[in-house]
Amino acid sequence: MSVLIFGGLGHVGSWVAHDLARQGKKVVIFDMDAGRFDQLGLDYLEEVRDNLVLEPVDVLDTHTMFERVGAHAREAEAIVFGVAVIAGPTFRLRPFRNISINTTGLLNALEVARVFNIPKFVNLSSGAVYGDQPGGQTEETPIKVTDLYGATKVANEVLALQYGETYGMDVRNARLYFVYGPGKRPSRMHALYQAMFGPLEGLSGVASPNGGDQALDWTHVADTAQGVVKLLQAEGMAGENVNISCGVAYRHPEIVERVTRLIGHDSGMTLGPGSFVPRGAPLDISKAQRLIGFQPRFADIDAGLADYRDWLARGAHRAA
Repeated sequence: MSVLIFGGLGHVGSWVAHDLARQGKKVVIFDMDAGRFDQLGLDYLEEVRDNLVLEPVDVLDTHTMFERVGAHAREAEAIVFGVAVIAGPTFRLRPFRNISINTTGLLNALEVARVFNIPKFVNLSSGAVYGDQPGGQTEETPIKVTDLYGATKVANEVLALQYGETYGMDVRNARLYFVYGPGKRPSRMHALYQAMFGPLEGLSGVASPNGGDQALDWTHVADTAQGVVKLLQAEGMAGENVNISCGVAYRHPEIVERVTRLIGHDSGMTLGPGSFVPRGAPLDISKAQRLIGFQPRFADIDAGLADYRDWLARGAHRAA
């Protein structure tokens, strides 16, 4: 049996693929970058390359999605949908394109699952569904949309759950939050990410225009992937929404200070006032801990930062 991952070469998707492949699963990755896999620098996927099948597919190309999923559907036990344009100040600059990728892409994947009778579907959602409500949000916290990205995630959850109800599919929503770590170079990310994590790559003098007054539960990608895999494989979780994060909020200036201590010198990073995005933190992860056995390894961000530094230092990631 196999698991199909849409966005399987993205930051979270690639680590979900890694973890499943290490278990011996066949993982079929649908990703627009599949044709240039060798240039992506995802060194951690090399060790499991024999268990990966790569399919270059755009989630807005419905015909190709059906054609290529059809080639693998007979042995598919689940779909993980992880394609997304991430949250941030640039999301609003191309709203139709970004909303289409996030939500029409999800709808196309749900329809593929329905038509080919793939029984399980995990939607990688976000704590953005809680908007700017204060930290401690549980899965019972009412939905609140405070930006377009959050609107796509709310729409996706509703569509996914209604597909489950209507067609008898086992659908699960993983509410992820602010991911960092191996698989993504800071220099290819937004200014706040660069200002906090960039010195681990050797960046200096980055000025983020905002984010200096905010605390968020930045979660190591290995923990995020662990939570997704546990939710995928847990019994009796159909129709559930589950928070997946480190469960600890760190002030952004504190992250800058911790990185400075780790590398041993100041890199001249500055954070402007206010919030990066309208979010509260941390998410309450007690449901994930109780029902699927999720335990983040890197709740202590110092350990996560050191792991990230070591991956960046290895140099095999240069295109990531």
